Amino acid sequence: DSVIAIKGDPKDPESKGELNIRDKKMKKILYAPDRLKYPMKRIGERGENKWERISWDEALTTIANRLNEIKEKYGAEAIDFHHGHYHSGDVIGPYLTRLANLIGTPNVTNPSHVCHLPRVFLQYRFDFGVVVPPDIPNTNCLIIWGGNPKATNKPQEIAIREARKRGAKLIVIDPRLTPYAEEADIFAQLRPGTDGALALGMINVIINEKLYDPEFVENWTVGFDKLVKHIEDYSPEKVEKITWVPAETIRKMARMYATTKPACISPRNALDQHTNASCAIRAIDILMAITGNIDVKGGNVIVVPLSLGLTDVKLFEKLSPEALEKKIGANKCLYSKMSTTWPAAHTPSLWDAILEEDPYPVKAMFIMAANPAVTCANTNVVIKALKKLDFLVVVDIFMTPTAELADIVLPACTFLEQTRYVTYDTHADHGWNVPSRIMLSPKVVEPLYESWSDWKIICELGKKMGYEKYFPWKTREEAINYELKPFGITCDELKKHPEGIIIPLPSILYKKFSGFLGSIIRGALKLTMFRNYPNMYKKYDGFLKGFLTPSKKVEIYSEQLEKLGYDPLPVYREPAESPVSCPELAREYPFILIAGSKLKMYTHSMMRNIPDLRKLMPKNLLEINPVAAERLGIKDGDIVRVESLRGSIRSFAKVTEIIDPRVVHLYYGFQESNCNILTDHKAFDPITGSVGLKSSLCRVIKD
Repeated sequence: DSVIAIKGDPKDPESKGELNIRDKKMKKILYAPDRLKYPMKRIGERGENKWERISWDEALTTIANRLNEIKEKYGAEAIDFHHGHYHSGDVIGPYLTRLANLIGTPNVTNPSHVCHLPRVFLQYRFDFGVVVPPDIPNTNCLIIWGGNPKATNKPQEIAIREARKRGAKLIVIDPRLTPYAEEADIFAQLRPGTDGALALGMINVIINEKLYDPEFVENWTVGFDKLVKHIEDYSPEKVEKITWVPAETIRKMARMYATTKPACISPRNALDQHTNASCAIRAIDILMAITGNIDVKGGNVIVVPLSLGLTDVKLFEKLSPEALEKKIGANKCLYSKMSTTWPAAHTPSLWDAILEEDPYPVKAMFIMAANPAVTCANTNVVIKALKKLDFLVVVDIFMTPTAELADIVLPACTFLEQTRYVTYDTHADHGWNVPSRIMLSPKVVEPLYESWSDWKIICELGKKMGYEKYFPWKTREEAINYELKPFGITCDELKKHPEGIIIPLPSILYKKFSGFLGSIIRGALKLTMFRNYPNMYKKYDGFLKGFLTPSKKVEIYSEQLEKLGYDPLPVYREPAESPVSCPELAREYPFILIAGSKLKMYTHSMMRNIPDLRKLMPKNLLEINPVAAERLGIKDGDIVRVESLRGSIRSFAKVTEIIDPRVVHLYYGFQESNCNILTDHKAFDPITGSVGLKSSLCRVIKD
């Protein structure tokens, strides 16, 4: 069998049958001639790109033996499992973590510290006790804060388009004039990394003009009185000097958001990529709360994640408390310290552990679906660390710069060559029209060449390492049935419903009310208090019995953070590297660097080897304002050199007015003009671990 065509499903409530550019070229990716075809081991020097073909059995036996040797000699914590992002319901995170926990290492790293984790962690752990994505299909006012869904999220792009057609207001907050900013009712072009100050300035206006929701504030928040005093320091005039956003624009935004009911905020990925990320995210959460826009139709809604009802495959009970204490970054980053149910070792701290053996040596990495040699901050340090490892395994579809440094490379297959299921779980920056839906993504063709699915690779390696009884499934379908067992759903049933199956009760109830008697109770609940689920609102005043915080309310003033030694209210502090925090450095490196936005034709660093996609954006571009360009003698299309304290790259200049004269921007994911050579991994937010990818200093020189 072969794939003939790839089309969208017009009946799908999210995509409405529309495909993005990458989807349309998926057949080209599937049949790309440069795919990895079989396992290989390195025969030259590391990075020399000389390989010898080996069998799967030899590859897995070698990996198992080397990892066991390193565990025996240095301890299990000397092994790090690293993965890229995966879609909800996919296998890499849960099953790779299962293997790591069986081995006994607490070190599972990923890019979450700069992608989604900071927003989820603060909402879930401190502010609300749950995650509250925006209900865009039903809103009358939307704030897009630090992102461009047209490039990254087709379902949300559609939802925004439809909301605008029916008259919803749009506010865009971004350092660049994005396509959404061009059409917005209000556009705030702020200085990169000053989002927290801007949010606090909006709170100042809402409180002083009494635009907040007094009933919600009185009944469902704690610490509002302290907030009132706290925001006296953040007048719009003072915030204008910090953010470059005019005081009158700050007032207009605050008024529009607070008085247009319902309203929601989509806090997007850029917020995760500053060294002061936690201040901005918490201040934005407070904006949602004091305006009463929490869990109302069209606001930021509480969605009970489907993942709570799944059989948990991660086996965290196998990891000892002593092992957890050794987690990389636990002594530097609050998230890494506090998270005991999800992989949370701190990726930037990992490179120092490898290079400086602080707090102990890390000797081996097993990397799946990730390309840290391009995508992680401070590329030169990352490559140096990868080269220093005793043993490196990379699993990917193509030969990446990271794979070129490996000892063994394993060929993975695409999603078209494996069966998986997808849960429409909640995210902090976007919600789903059908949040309680489970869908099957069935295998379309058999794996090409000798490629294996990620799930099979993990399971077979687990067996080789002596954990056969913990990987009992013969097929992926068997494992899916095991994971979905609490819901009473199987792969066979999902195949009969290509549109997906909606779970009619909060997922947590399926474990609580299991068995025959449980099914009777669940049936009764469907007919009574949960008859409107999942389209229920004000759940905090219903079955949740408040918010899932210690006070059962939204914690504007966080005593939890205070006890841990952090600010109980969000306090704006400058980015670690800014014209204000580093004025002497700024004289030598005068531009604020945004590094860098995603592109609609690529996913992170992937797909640049596909000619049909590469021709759409073949080279990286440095966006620079005409005023700055003229001062430096730079014309559109010129080759320029961009330098920071970390290194230097060459790029092509794009002279454009979409960016402030004091700011420059590079795109993300290009190997040959890699913006991450310029970024820093050392400075990060002490709560979330976020590094300053979008707020550091650089200089630009005509080459």
